[in-house]
Amino acid sequence: MTDLPIGAARSGFVLNRREYLAELDSTVLLFTHERLGTPVLAIKNSDPNKTFCAAFQTLPEDSTGVAHILEHSVLMGSKKYPVKDVFGEIHKGGLMTFLNAMTGSDITFYPFATRNLQEYFNIMDIYCDVVFHPLLLPTTFEQEGWHYHKEDPDQPLSFQGVVFNEMKGAFSDPIRALFHHTFGGLMPGSTYAHESGGDPRNIPDLTFEQFVDFHRRFYHPSNAMLFFYGDADLEAELAFVQDRFLADFEAPAEKSRINPGEIITRPVLIEDTYGVQKGSETAGKTFLAVGSTVGTVLDRELNTAFQIIAQILYNSDASPLKKAIVEAGLGKDFGGLFLDHSSFTTVMMTYLIGSEADRLDRFREVYRQTLGRMATEGLDHDLVLSELNKFEFSVREDMTKAQRGLDLISKALPALMHGADPFASLCSEELFKVIRDKALGERYFEQLISAYLLDNPSTVEIILAPDPDKQARLAHEEQQRLTDYENSLDPAEREQLVNRTRELIELQNKPVDAETLNLLPRLKVRDLDPRPPYHQVQVGDLAGRQLLVSELPTNGIIYMDFGLDCAMLPARLLPCLDLFGTIVTEIGTDTKDYMQFARELGMYTGGFSNSFNTYTRLGDTGEGCRPMAWFHLKALSPFLERALSLAGEVFSGVSFGDRRRIKEIVLREFAWAEHSVQSEGYSLAASRVFAHLSQAGRYNEYVNGATSYLRLKELAGDYDRLEEDFLRDLAEIRDLLFRREALLLSVTGSEADIGTFQQKGVALTDSFAAGPVSAESPEFPPFAPHQGLCTSAEVVYNVQGCRLFTDPSQYNGHFEVLKTWISRDYLWNTVRQMGGAYGCFVQFNHLTGNFGLVSYRDPHIHRTYAAYDDLPRQIRELDPAPEVLEQLILGTYGSLDPLLAPAAKGATGRNDFLSGISVEFKQERVEQALATTAADLRRFATLFDSLARNGFRATIGNADKIRAARELFSELVEL
Repeated sequence: MTDLPIGAARSGFVLNRREYLAELDSTVLLFTHERLGTPVLAIKNSDPNKTFCAAFQTLPEDSTGVAHILEHSVLMGSKKYPVKDVFGEIHKGGLMTFLNAMTGSDITFYPFATRNLQEYFNIMDIYCDVVFHPLLLPTTFEQEGWHYHKEDPDQPLSFQGVVFNEMKGAFSDPIRALFHHTFGGLMPGSTYAHESGGDPRNIPDLTFEQFVDFHRRFYHPSNAMLFFYGDADLEAELAFVQDRFLADFEAPAEKSRINPGEIITRPVLIEDTYGVQKGSETAGKTFLAVGSTVGTVLDRELNTAFQIIAQILYNSDASPLKKAIVEAGLGKDFGGLFLDHSSFTTVMMTYLIGSEADRLDRFREVYRQTLGRMATEGLDHDLVLSELNKFEFSVREDMTKAQRGLDLISKALPALMHGADPFASLCSEELFKVIRDKALGERYFEQLISAYLLDNPSTVEIILAPDPDKQARLAHEEQQRLTDYENSLDPAEREQLVNRTRELIELQNKPVDAETLNLLPRLKVRDLDPRPPYHQVQVGDLAGRQLLVSELPTNGIIYMDFGLDCAMLPARLLPCLDLFGTIVTEIGTDTKDYMQFARELGMYTGGFSNSFNTYTRLGDTGEGCRPMAWFHLKALSPFLERALSLAGEVFSGVSFGDRRRIKEIVLREFAWAEHSVQSEGYSLAASRVFAHLSQAGRYNEYVNGATSYLRLKELAGDYDRLEEDFLRDLAEIRDLLFRREALLLSVTGSEADIGTFQQKGVALTDSFAAGPVSAESPEFPPFAPHQGLCTSAEVVYNVQGCRLFTDPSQYNGHFEVLKTWISRDYLWNTVRQMGGAYGCFVQFNHLTGNFGLVSYRDPHIHRTYAAYDDLPRQIRELDPAPEVLEQLILGTYGSLDPLLAPAAKGATGRNDFLSGISVEFKQERVEQALATTAADLRRFATLFDSLARNGFRATIGNADKIRAARELFSELVEL
């Protein structure tokens, strides 16, 4: 059907345009529904990962979060599928490689992807039914949006709801406030001045009637866009959506238009605050930001140019602007980004983190003077070339993404919605050539900088200062609102409120009957390949060092990993290891300062980064593990030799002589780490729990956990006094780590590129120091068993864990099915649906036997831990119906056979080899999972007794909530 003539009609759709795009190796077709005007963009190729998306322009008129709440709620049952949690049920069991729904500032979209053709049409049927014919029950609105919650007459009244709690967590992040004020300041009164996700202060203003009316206004097919991607039959796709859904609708609905507001014509200053813990230090914690309007989403060349300009000015370590601002001592980090899809009007935004309010004038002065000088004198040629090459690399790497369909749909969606050319939005080669020629041959970027960043009156400046009283003030305002409401009720209404809460809980507890559940179309276990293929690395040798090879199609990119055994590092150095990796990949060498090094990295590589991992061997019953520091290098084939040369310079000649730059990196890294911990931070709670369970857990805690964070906090807080000791630590890590005998290499790419690497990589191995490597046996002091990690977040993250398997033979594929049930059924129902947490999941390592439960943006502590402690009983009594068990097995199969990009496939093969995991083991595990019975699941119940009896707990988040649950914790730690 890809050769259909223009103007031809199929299933009510008329073909408007068709092109083969060689850049994508895809035929792209644009249709319009004859009667309803619904556009359909089909990207057809041989990719088996079929992707579908239904998208709707959803325009908020306030900050009640109605679009976001509706996104959650339509997935809670529809006319054809009256299942109380459709999304949860299909998420529980299927082969989907992607399944989600997202709300933007003016759009809501529902994408999914699967490699299975039958499942593709099954979920397409479900997704179309829930968006076009949702049930939208009052109880759904209460559960997903908000409700007054009071389970007992003596309990305090509270607001509850999944989105309400999610956004409380989101609003703990000051960066979100910067974005909100940028759009609101530049476009006051516009669609984009509202918080589409919902402001927790405004969410309770939303009524059920407004909620239902929003669906009526915006979820009509004439306000929709449909996307198909992959190798499914296009004629079948068009017929499917027409016959099953669009045929039901008679006429186009009235379309709402984006409210552009009044774009400001002179600079505006906005001052606001964000919450920090009572009594915490506020110095050096102010955010400063500047935002300017640029153009619209229709300006493709301008938008692409400004994506590159943002990297040149704000994010490259070789940027003179970044250097001037950081060296002026105005803040701990300076950065920025170009927002080309967040609103119809595009915006350039830059920010300072770790600053002070009284530095705004000086920031503006340095910013404008340096920017003006760069525009007048011209940008450094090598810096421009470096960022052009990096951009080209990222475009090429995008073509190898596992979810390529979703990526292409995301690029085309804004163009289709705003009336631009969706075909052009999918391609970049020709446009990039034009921009490259202009940028290198003319004063193109300089002219754009002058016009849009220096001489632009449409600019907003933002001061966001820390406020230790803000949390208490907001909590008081919320409590006063609840008190006023409760005082307005008569006794009968108060009783009705309690009864309504109890009815909602009863409904949440009520299982879906088998007859209703069976309405959902499903695959059968018999349809699955019992022995899916897995990638396995080939083991070779390079100059006497082990080389792990993955020959895979990577679109001309070669991925190189240099692993260094960390067993020789004493425990006292481990908290600095990740910071060491960041510094040595940025600081430069004996012959290149950090700016020159950054320019060459951008010119010849796609990135040079570091990570840490531990490896426990399959079947190992001991405490041992292999800790490894990794340095990851990626490059295009023509630049391979130059890329290896740069890495070799680091390994042989990294310099710690630039003390000023090292201090800047330390302060920057702490500023971002502190931001991450205060707004998210669940990984720190998890690392504290797992540190009790194994040597691998203790290594991870010291390198990437709370121990590492607290060391960084101490260092940043008193750097000048600690500098000499820290520099000695860096040098000691370098001398111990960068040893040839500690080196292991891994490479992923084409056969030809791997051959080149084997020739050119010999010189790199010589850049490591010679000499023996001797392993340490680091001693890690124990932590208190149950810890509360206190931050300024509005919500909490609860983690509980234990070493579930002390004997590796206890683990098998049946347990993977149980894990699916715990995560996608038990936790989903008890912690998310009933408890109101935004998310909940399992962290498990079958090699160590370590098992953990994690809640995400959770309003509760006691309630969640009670749900965790009840898990052993739930498993003992677990007796799923045959169709439910089959669903769990299907979901497990999907997780055991994930869709991976070539780079990720190579990394997985490398990690499997180092852990002793064979393809045969993975296939046997799949076969065990497919044969799972209910009795197999219950056999694990006794192992879970240790979770409640001997498990370890850690909660991170809202300090007041943690202190109110003080009896659950052995120790409280202020982060």
